[in-house]
Amino acid sequence: MHRVIVASADIPSAHNDKEDLMRVKFCGTASLADMRCAIDAGCDAVGFIMGVTYQSTDVVTPAEAAEMIRELPPFIEPVAVTHLRDTEDLIGLVKDSRCTTLQIQDAVEPSGIPVIRDALPYLKIVKAVHVTGESAIAAAKLYEPYADALILDTRTQEKIGGTGIPHDWNISAQIVAKSAIPVILAGGLKPENVAEAIRSVRPYGVDVHTGVKKDGLRDPEKTLAFARGARGALPGN
Repeated sequence: MHRVIVASADIPSAHNDKEDLMRVKFCGTASLADMRCAIDAGCDAVGFIMGVTYQSTDVVTPAEAAEMIRELPPFIEPVAVTHLRDTEDLIGLVKDSRCTTLQIQDAVEPSGIPVIRDALPYLKIVKAVHVTGESAIAAAKLYEPYADALILDTRTQEKIGGTGIPHDWNISAQIVAKSAIPVILAGGLKPENVAEAIRSVRPYGVDVHTGVKKDGLRDPEKTLAFARGARGALPGN
């Protein structure tokens, strides 16, 4: 049985229907001000970018993440977002940061995921699938038996996240419809398009980084607008 990632976890289904509450994660938390901004917007999770091998912004150390997590209120999930691929490196990153969810952005062998789970039984594991074409559907199925959730993201040659570029939501919608585990939508989301994206894809939750920034910082107005747009996207929310 797959373990569902959710901070306000009272909805067991892997998919959203019109009665479900959309979950929101704000990624790239680099300061207490960033974290408080996300909390004030009613976030379900905050992401800390650590262990990068590709170009990325808002990178923090595991120790810096752990300091911020000490100030995190209950029922909000701290997520370690990383480019690292080695199993022992991933386990060490989680231990040092004190995160309770691990988001693996780069390619890893599916067989390595149970090793991480055995070492950290409490951990929820989210595997990124980059939607660059129809091949993403097969990639999602490959990781589905091993991960607790998938996150559909955009990539470029230089970046494997935080691109600010949307991908083909039609492909993402196919992945959501066929998935037995929760699917989170990311990639180029912002207050202006998040409601349309949710209605098109029907994900379990949404994840945003650059789309709520202004002058390089997380912007309170954009952050709140994103959360409201996400939660108001579907009837019944």
